[in-house]
Amino acid sequence: MQIKRYMFAALLLMAGVWYYVQKMVSDGAYSLEIFGVHVTLPIAVWAIVPMGLLFLASIFHMAYYGFKAYMRRRRVSKDVEKLADALFWAILKSPKKHNYFDKRIKPVGAVLDNGCDDFSHLEKNRVHDVVRDAIDIVGAVNHGEVLDLSKYKLEKSNPFVIRNHLNMLQKEPERAEEVLRRAPYYDAKVLKEAMLIFVESANENDIDRFGELMDKAVLMRLLESLGARQEKGTLPSLGAVERWIEKIGPDGRDYMRIAGKLTKFYSPNELLAFFERLSAKDDKAFKAYLLTLLEFEMLDRANELLQDTHADEYLEFKAYLDLRKTGKHYPIDLLLQTC
Repeated sequence: MQIKRYMFAALLLMAGVWYYVQKMVSDGAYSLEIFGVHVTLPIAVWAIVPMGLLFLASIFHMAYYGFKAYMRRRRVSKDVEKLADALFWAILKSPKKHNYFDKRIKPVGAVLDNGCDDFSHLEKNRVHDVVRDAIDIVGAVNHGEVLDLSKYKLEKSNPFVIRNHLNMLQKEPERAEEVLRRAPYYDAKVLKEAMLIFVESANENDIDRFGELMDKAVLMRLLESLGARQEKGTLPSLGAVERWIEKIGPDGRDYMRIAGKLTKFYSPNELLAFFERLSAKDDKAFKAYLLTLLEFEMLDRANELLQDTHADEYLEFKAYLDLRKTGKHYPIDLLLQTC
């Protein structure tokens, strides 16, 4: 009830009681000694004195607690402005300290004042319970733990969901295929990491099942695993490698790197036929073909091919062959560095 309405109703009630006593009960007077003083008032007035005292007391009570509520709202309003300012600086990665008055806001403001990236210096006993739970989750995920975050219904693109899934792949790499099979439930970064792990041991048919995730990094990771695959007798066919190369659209340097990886694990005839096919389809593969010829000491064939090129083309290969003709031997890897 608003105080004005309360005052009007209370005064109306006292007037009604006064009128009733004065007209219906007695219009006489009554004397009462108060602190040695005789006070004589109409009986009707004495009837409403307690009501008046209660009225004044209730007005004081409402005014006192109304003022306290006003001050509390004012403090909360100021604290909300401070929270907005704290959020402003937290977004700008430059958190600042604020003095909060409301005990309900302090535990929340303490987090924003600390920034939202590093909670290592935050006093957790000053933080709201719900916020503390979130901080514990962030800390655990950032330290490599794997948590069940499904109950929070976070988006798959949430950075902590991504980090949690990456932690899972690091601890349980055998689950990489499971992640790839359930691709719609995982972020692209998680799928990329799962594919990088998967190609280290999967056979070529299984790799083809997830061929849409093949890119340069994945192919290079696969080629880096050829040594381990050779020991297990699971080298992929060059036909499969050719399919994967077509998916990634490599440039000349990529072809050179691929050639450098393959020459250690496949026979000269296989590789020469392989790069001859590639260079016939893509001019950018010609350098890789030349590199393979030089790797297998087929200098005459390489020189023959270079004779059909313009004078200002493939200068690094021509220079390398000229040095070989003079009896000087340099590591073939120099061509990888210069091309």
